[in-house]
Amino acid sequence: MSSPRRPTKNGQRAGSILVFCLAIVLGLFAVARRLWVSVAAGGVPHEWDIPLLEWMESHRTPFATTVAWVFSSVGDTLGMTILSLCVIGLFFLRSHSLWPGALIALTAAGSVSLTVVLKNVWGRARPPLDDALLPIPASYSFPSGHTLNSVAILGVIGYLAFLILQSQWARIVALSSLGCLAVGVGWSRIYLGHHWLTDVGGGLLIGGCWAAVVIIMHHFVLVKNRRTIGWLRL
Repeated sequence: MSSPRRPTKNGQRAGSILVFCLAIVLGLFAVARRLWVSVAAGGVPHEWDIPLLEWMESHRTPFATTVAWVFSSVGDTLGMTILSLCVIGLFFLRSHSLWPGALIALTAAGSVSLTVVLKNVWGRARPPLDDALLPIPASYSFPSGHTLNSVAILGVIGYLAFLILQSQWARIVALSSLGCLAVGVGWSRIYLGHHWLTDVGGGLLIGGCWAAVVIIMHHFVLVKNRRTIGWLRL
């Protein structure tokens, strides 16, 4: 009689992340819902959005503006696509698995769909044109698509990096860099005058929820079906 199959090391890592994701996904959803209700009530923009936008405008400098455009360019569709393809290639060389590419592609497709649907459902106007640095996007304001997509994609990339990388220092550097990049993208959208603070906050929370959902789905596929889909396994 064969002995029970022991969980793989990556399965154990995924399980530890799963506990964390299950804990935060409900919290993120609750905060996002509260933010949505607050914005709908009309009170938050005057308390948070307008003062922060005015402060950003008064502290703009040529150097900070250049940095903001760099972050914003990385967070747009082309920037995230190039970054994702590079990461997929590196992860494939390291893991010899199709899972990294599949997860990142699924995350990107879901986050873009969420962005389009929520913007059109909400229909929120962007900050005044006089406050924004050109070029100004033509889409609606809530949620920030740059932030939502960046947080979702970078969150899943961070999850994959945690599973694939063996060095603790490499994981720390990777996760810290991805976190700083996501924060930088969100900051740039407010600094450039393209979004309100609540747009960025909504994008961060919704993107984080979607990343957590993808991670949870991957965990169950990895654990429950590792014998039947080994060609996709990390």
